Amino acid sequence: MNSIESFAFVITFVLGGVILIGCFIIMIILKSTALKQSRVFLALTLVGLLQHLVTYLLFTTQLIKQWPHAFGIGYPLLFLVGPFFYMFVRSYGNTEFRLQKLDLLHILPFIIMLSLFFPRYFEDTEAKLALINYYYDILPNGGVSFSIWFQNSLHLLLLLGYAIASFFYVYQKDKKNSVLLKRFSVLLGGLSFIELLLQTGFLLSGASAITAEIVLSGLMSITILLLGYWIVDIKQILPILENEKYKTSPLSVSRSIEIQKRIETYFVEETSYLYPNLKISDVSKAIDVPSHHISQVLSEKMNLNFYELVNGHRITKAKEMLRSGALDKLSVQAIGEECGFSSKTSFYRAFKKHTNMTPTAFLQEERTN
Repeated sequence: MNSIESFAFVITFVLGGVILIGCFIIMIILKSTALKQSRVFLALTLVGLLQHLVTYLLFTTQLIKQWPHAFGIGYPLLFLVGPFFYMFVRSYGNTEFRLQKLDLLHILPFIIMLSLFFPRYFEDTEAKLALINYYYDILPNGGVSFSIWFQNSLHLLLLLGYAIASFFYVYQKDKKNSVLLKRFSVLLGGLSFIELLLQTGFLLSGASAITAEIVLSGLMSITILLLGYWIVDIKQILPILENEKYKTSPLSVSRSIEIQKRIETYFVEETSYLYPNLKISDVSKAIDVPSHHISQVLSEKMNLNFYELVNGHRITKAKEMLRSGALDKLSVQAIGEECGFSSKTSFYRAFKKHTNMTPTAFLQEERTN
């Protein structure tokens, strides 16, 4: 196996692995009850990105020359990535969200591109191979015209516009988990902007398509992996996995309600959550309920895990201390330690997750109100 074949094998392995991971994430998103209706829009956003990664895979491995009729099949779907992501942001956490007739305008670019691209699906093999080979050839010196650049970049411009619109929508509405949604928006905006710059550079410099596809496929892979990690990290789709685990549990509804009340009472009457090393086994002993039953009730009834519950009470205590003027005598780190956090970093992360601001910003806002 020569170096070129080895490189093609590595590219195939990496891109194929990312595609499989992306498909797995989509399956879990669609099964999630926590994401409710917004799960469909999020899944479709990832579908649009993944099908583009498949195109990259076909080009980087040159399989597209063996399967020319696969060329451009999913290209119009790129014009739905931005609109679907925007719909995900709008519908996330909003049980009253309904699509309006005016929302149909968001799919207009897709319909236009599909109608323009549709005749190409019926071209013969020779015509498609000629076009594919054109993409592999080095472009002539002097670069390309604005019309060619615009045609190749239109889907990126659209995605960039929707990413910016999504960011400001979250900023204005102060939606639940707004930090996460802003992070998603910045990621997709950054992806489209960087791809615009790279693609422009490749077109103007006359680089071959294979060079561009390798670089852009790597960027797309990183984006998909980050999206997948953040989706899982926020625990918004993991409850479905927990629910599957508890499917055969003998815990009745009435018993679950009783345990939930015990948990809530414990955290109101006790201050053990201020100890950094508090474990679920400690709470289990205190309220005389098995740990796995506590975990089940937290997941099914309260839609959170043990450490989210503990940190929520710690942040409530921290806010009380900040309002009482504790920052005049203690540092921010000291306040975090008083509330049970083992480090300044963990305190800041938890505080920002629960309030969407830093402790100092929170105090400033309290003083101005």
